[in-house]
Amino acid sequence: MPDISGFTSFVNDTEIRHSQHIVRELLEILLDSNPLKMQVNEIEGDAILFYKAGVRPVLNDLLKQVELMYINFNRHLQLYHHQRICNCGACQSAINLKLKIIAHYGEVMQYDLKQHNKLFGRDVIVIHRLLKNNVEHDEYLLMTEPLINAYDLDSGPTWFNANKATENYDVGEINICFSVLSKLRQQVPAPEFPVHQLFAGTSIVFIEEGRLSANMNTIFEVISDLEKRPQWMVGVKEVEMLNHEKINRIGTQHRCIIGAKDNPVIVTEHATVQQDKIEMTEMENKGMGGCRYCLQQLGPYETQVRFEVLVKRNPVVRVMFNLVMKNKMRKRMRQSLINLGHYCALVTENLSRIQVK
Repeated sequence: MPDISGFTSFVNDTEIRHSQHIVRELLEILLDSNPLKMQVNEIEGDAILFYKAGVRPVLNDLLKQVELMYINFNRHLQLYHHQRICNCGACQSAINLKLKIIAHYGEVMQYDLKQHNKLFGRDVIVIHRLLKNNVEHDEYLLMTEPLINAYDLDSGPTWFNANKATENYDVGEINICFSVLSKLRQQVPAPEFPVHQLFAGTSIVFIEEGRLSANMNTIFEVISDLEKRPQWMVGVKEVEMLNHEKINRIGTQHRCIIGAKDNPVIVTEHATVQQDKIEMTEMENKGMGGCRYCLQQLGPYETQVRFEVLVKRNPVVRVMFNLVMKNKMRKRMRQSLINLGHYCALVTENLSRIQVK
């Protein structure tokens, strides 16, 4: 039963929506890291209860699954940390999440509840109790006595070191052994970070800017949150996420649905987030154009916002843009900037009301 350590404080202390998306992605990683082909009985917040009927897996097969889960889990966190553009508490602290895995062998009974298969019995209670234990580490594999007694614990890989202990619960005394997973960290390969440089082949065709009465980070949160685009960007009916990501990051692809015609694929290419200055660039995936959002903090609730509209550095493309699209797009971007100011002012007002309450 894999469990993500630190989940409770992660949710309580940070933005709930982003923490939910991050943990969901991690749980999906664990579901896909399943060479033993175990079935899923329950997903409980931050934990997955896997099970498989039949004989115990051999020790090396069990440990290979643990290795795969750990490596894929941490590689995903490293990639997310590198690609993230959001500075909320959930996104900043995601890299600190840890993985705990509990393995048990016992007898269970099953029953069907409509379309759901449920496990019950003392051994199901045991594994749930073991989620709360006295192991003083935040990433480990824990195994119970029915597995310990069946295995030659000295035959495992070098990272596996069985430390024996006893836990006491309302179901009685449970003998366990645990192995800290930190030695596996050196086996986590560096993720391949995507490189996007479409904006390098563009130039600015026009700029719309103004001072908005809101904190810079609040404005950036609204701009970078793709699901909020219809709230302020003129003409956008909805946003379609294209690469199974709910949180905008470097490499995220989306479409802004505007009218019935084909809508281009937009890639989040680049972002720099500093204490008093933020920039984010989005590009059409063929490099024809894009937009750079530039924010400069002027005061606690005053921010200079600049939209730089980019077009491919090609004379023909630029002439066609100026003739066909420039005036219409400029008007749309100008009104979008005004809408953004109104929307962020409402967000700020609602936050102030929450703090006062």
